[in-house]
Amino acid sequence: MSMKIGISSACFYPLDTIESLKECVKGGFDLAEIFINTHSEMSGEYYRQMKAYIDGSGVRILSIHPFTSGYENVIFFAGYERRIQDGIEYYKNYFDFAARLGAKFVVFHGNNMKNKFCGFERYAEIFTKINECAHTFGVELIHENTTWCIAREAEGVAKLRAACPDMKFVFDAKQSCRGGYDPYAVLRAMGDSVVHVHINDWANGHCTPPCMGALDMKRIIDRLKEVNYKGDMVVEVYRENFTDIYQLEASARLLEKII
Repeated sequence: MSMKIGISSACFYPLDTIESLKECVKGGFDLAEIFINTHSEMSGEYYRQMKAYIDGSGVRILSIHPFTSGYENVIFFAGYERRIQDGIEYYKNYFDFAARLGAKFVVFHGNNMKNKFCGFERYAEIFTKINECAHTFGVELIHENTTWCIAREAEGVAKLRAACPDMKFVFDAKQSCRGGYDPYAVLRAMGDSVVHVHINDWANGHCTPPCMGALDMKRIIDRLKEVNYKGDMVVEVYRENFTDIYQLEASARLLEKII
């Protein structure tokens, strides 16, 4: 099984995005997900500086995480058609940004289950429209099992797959654990539709770096092997969950031994 361990710039939030990438590289990571924090980072002088650093450091960008993920319920699933169309137009910024950096994926959170749900059939229609737009840029929109979204538990994932067979997923163990859901069941429900992994661990009600908590990392890796997973994974934890980049580097080395 060939799998590289990368890291998300989100680990260092609210540090500036370029500075976050520098931390990633300092830790020996040459694969990264960029959590883009505001619109102006995707163009102009800031983008040119980011692109120059990426090219100069040799770090490969695997995925992009939009800063508007928390608004996707309002943008796409509140029933206002014109806003959906405008939302797709805006998301072209992310798809174009991802394409320019050579990234494969753009991460999607989707509907907030605290609000009225539009139903799986309509949800699939809307997701497909957004993803068809992503495909015109050569990237894939992938649905995360975020704690408060429709994919938060195994049942929701299974229903999404039934309604939208082409939907692909990013698995994040801490998201399941935060909501009290079984992360292994969520991963199993994703089946061979999982194409990206945010890797982390969990212990005593808190997220930890991989291999430093109570989750069975080998069980997660073995499940990925069962579905012939072809992707890589990125370490994604919160800034309060680790001491420094070198702890994350040590965590990644432990994970590589399991792989």
